[in-house]
Amino acid sequence: MQLYPAVDIKDGKCVRLSQGRFDDVKVYADSPASVAAHWEGLGATFLHIVDLDGAVKGSSVNRQAIKSIGEHIDIPFEVGGGVRTLEDIEELLKLGAKRVIIGTKAVEDPDFVADAVKRFGSDAVVLGLDARDGKVAVKGWLEDSVRTSEEFCLEMKKAGIKTVIYTDISRDGMLCGPNIASTVRLLEATGMEIIASGGVSSMDDLKALKKAGIPGAILGKALYEGRIELPKAICSIENPSDFAEFKTDGQGLIPVIVQDDETLEVLMLAYMNEEAYERTLQSGLMNYYSRSRQSLWLKGETSGHFQEVVSLDLDCDSDTLLARVIQTGAACHTGNHSCFYRRIFDKTI
Repeated sequence: MQLYPAVDIKDGKCVRLSQGRFDDVKVYADSPASVAAHWEGLGATFLHIVDLDGAVKGSSVNRQAIKSIGEHIDIPFEVGGGVRTLEDIEELLKLGAKRVIIGTKAVEDPDFVADAVKRFGSDAVVLGLDARDGKVAVKGWLEDSVRTSEEFCLEMKKAGIKTVIYTDISRDGMLCGPNIASTVRLLEATGMEIIASGGVSSMDDLKALKKAGIPGAILGKALYEGRIELPKAICSIENPSDFAEFKTDGQGLIPVIVQDDETLEVLMLAYMNEEAYERTLQSGLMNYYSRSRQSLWLKGETSGHFQEVVSLDLDCDSDTLLARVIQTGAACHTGNHSCFYRRIFDKTI
């Protein structure tokens, strides 16, 4: 599940609102760009940027702040608020945005969305669906329309939209938990990529969203108030962590490259099945599955040469693990520190 730390901008500052009320504003930083860079430094892989003033006034107000964000981070980000013309979309994309969010304009002029998708592509244009009591809200959440969330999403799907950022206004900024039931209903009714926004307050909320199959979640006040630690959330939620999410071979095994945490030397290659993986997480010591013996084994159980787990990383294809360990003694059964001690080619020789 993709996590999107939010950076909401009002009067050039990073703020959070409660239930979208502009009379209930809390300022967290004078520089939205520094906040964006902070989240990137903690491991964020995608940011959610909103020009709150633009959403109300119908035109971008904090364009300079958005430009500064694009200049200070390297990760992708999406932007919404005050997008009313094709030129708005084009300019935001030029400022570095990977995706532009269309909200009020989509309700007022559905044909505009179709034109935007045709011109910029469905990957660059997403729908911002803000709902109150099941009805779509517009103009910075200050007004409600007559459309229901489901029927509006289906209309936008016909216009070419694939991704929807669904905000339950009653939950936003309240730290009361996301509206999972409504989000799941929207996901199942439309078959679109629905990103949950509003109310996320804890790791338990994120775990519940992930379990429900929601592909993404916006993180706002819970991050700013310290209720969720972003590095832990990314490790637990964004990155695959369940063995069932890994790509294994015909025997249900995944290869594990083992690296010395201090020297970064590659020590060995072994394999894990699901039970070995779970034992490793529970014990903090590397457990493997022996293909020759067809059995589980704890590294160091007989030799005393245990491997204490420092970190586990999954490769881009989800089919190989990289383990960094604190090695006691030798990793290789021959007594060598590393199993890779026999060099067969060296261009320097």
